[in-house]
Amino acid sequence: MADVFGKRFARDAFRARVGEMGQAAGLERIVLDDGHARGVRAAILRTGSGLDAEILLDRAMDLGRVHYKGAPLAHRGAAGDVHPAFYNPDGLGWLRTFGVGLVTTCGMQNAGAPNVDEGVPYGLHGGLSATPACELAEKAEWTGDEYVFSITGKMREITARGLFGPNLCLTRTISSALGANWIKIEDEVRNDGFSPSALLLLYHINVGFPIVDEGARLLSAASAVVARDAVAAPGLATHDRFEAPISDYKEQVFFHEMLSDAKGMVRAAIAAPQRGKAERLAFVVEYPKAQMPLFSEWKQVGAGNYVVGLEPGNCSVLGRANERQQGRLRMLKPGERRRFELTLRVLEGADEIRALEAQLARLKRGKFFARKKSGSRRKAR
Repeated sequence: MADVFGKRFARDAFRARVGEMGQAAGLERIVLDDGHARGVRAAILRTGSGLDAEILLDRAMDLGRVHYKGAPLAHRGAAGDVHPAFYNPDGLGWLRTFGVGLVTTCGMQNAGAPNVDEGVPYGLHGGLSATPACELAEKAEWTGDEYVFSITGKMREITARGLFGPNLCLTRTISSALGANWIKIEDEVRNDGFSPSALLLLYHINVGFPIVDEGARLLSAASAVVARDAVAAPGLATHDRFEAPISDYKEQVFFHEMLSDAKGMVRAAIAAPQRGKAERLAFVVEYPKAQMPLFSEWKQVGAGNYVVGLEPGNCSVLGRANERQQGRLRMLKPGERRRFELTLRVLEGADEIRALEAQLARLKRGKFFARKKSGSRRKAR
């Protein structure tokens, strides 16, 4: 049953109250028509619970503006939404069209820093996020008493080598349901070429104010957290706590060794600070660790650039050459497919957030005791 507008509804009871389902929930396609965004196709997803999301169909079906009961979940950069025609693949040129938004997908030939791998230069974060979707298809149907809807599209890898480059195709489905507090992203990458291809995929999930604010906290279960460099090292002890905006702040990046639960799932969240009597919110990302074994935290609490990135991926943010050097550059054989999925969720209320904190604490305690027990056995020998 759908829990929406303060009441639970069975299928026919809800259908009797609306002329068509778009009155409450579903997907609506639009075209942006101003400035650098002019001509960008998008779809607006509404669940009826107050969760609304902008799906940028011409930007790899990434998520732009996302709100929950009027509160923005994502940071929005000064560039705003930008047409992919303005994309610059060289060096740091990617930043020119980085409107931020809730999810920016990085890949598929590079994710992370610009670098040169085997004599070939790769720009920041690759070109996937500047790739328009094709073969779009929408679906909406009742499954029992649950009304579910989705949109699917395909993005094909385009590199400077063009005809002679890799031929990777990503099929993405974004789905939700009436009354839901979640959005699910399901990706399948297929190598349509006749040669093996590298595959780097990283989800740049960018949480902003008012979730990120003074007193907000990162909630996760990690067995280790490491600073990326000397700039981040002084902030290691407070990597999971967020300050008020700081002028001239230099970004800090931390690498987390995430623990997964019995089902192999990782959860990480940012919990907003309590504000008076208002219900406290938290933003949660969930994903299978086997698909994305690496996780980076991007802490950017600068004035005007006030955002925290939660970044699961099959690679780090150090770039393709580093992945090769570390011996973990993922390859895809001709005809091979690989799946990735993540769920983005909003928690509302102190009870839900405490339940998540308790779950993560149990996971960390279980890992600690397992290590302690294992160490005791080795000592006994």
